[in-house]
Amino acid sequence: MIIQQRDGHLLTIVLDRDPHRNSLTTKVCSEVADAIDAVESPDIRAVLIRGRGSAFCAGADLKGGVYGDDFHGALHRMLRSILECPVPVIADVQGPAVGAGTQLALACDLRVVGDGGWFRVPPAELGFALDNWTIRRAVSMLGGSVARSVLLAAEKVDADTAAAVGFANLRGDADDAWAYAQRIAGYAPLALRQLKGVLNDEGFGFTLRPNQQQLYDLCWSSDDAAEARSARAEKRSPVFKGQ
Repeated sequence: MIIQQRDGHLLTIVLDRDPHRNSLTTKVCSEVADAIDAVESPDIRAVLIRGRGSAFCAGADLKGGVYGDDFHGALHRMLRSILECPVPVIADVQGPAVGAGTQLALACDLRVVGDGGWFRVPPAELGFALDNWTIRRAVSMLGGSVARSVLLAAEKVDADTAAAVGFANLRGDADDAWAYAQRIAGYAPLALRQLKGVLNDEGFGFTLRPNQQQLYDLCWSSDDAAEARSARAEKRSPVFKGQ
């Protein structure tokens, strides 16, 4: 599901599901988390995550993955592993990053975005609910106004917009991303670890407040969520009823 490549102090993790546009399953999330958890500094000083083929990550595998009982646990474990990794983790986004693919990019410390890279989180279109961390992190990384456009209006953030709001730390192609990651891997490991630890100490986690959790559970178990799933399979627009 993933390919790991080592070059000096840089570890590259490649999502290797090109026929499925690198969509995430429980297994993919677990493999990424295992690879990140195995990182030992100063042997590895930076991690670069990229997708094979035309997409960075098309999100959760909607043909079953996102509806599985253990998918969200595996997804959150992967995101936590990136956040808690002792070295900077860089996303090389040369194609679409949708849904959980955007969550993956949000978890990374830095992002390089190419001309074909873009971000979108469409839970409102699919009848999904999101955890507290994803919403707060989106506000932190994208800014409040853009985050609202993404989450409430299902707007796409293209490469230029990502650069304009600072979500893209560098505009460039895959070679630029590799050179950027190699440069960061050459910096002082202890300094990077301390800086990352403070930057990711944002004061919020994945847990929702009780009333928010009720709405989250209601959303996932709703007829609307089932309707969105059926509509996607039947290639039609969903008809939501708010129940």
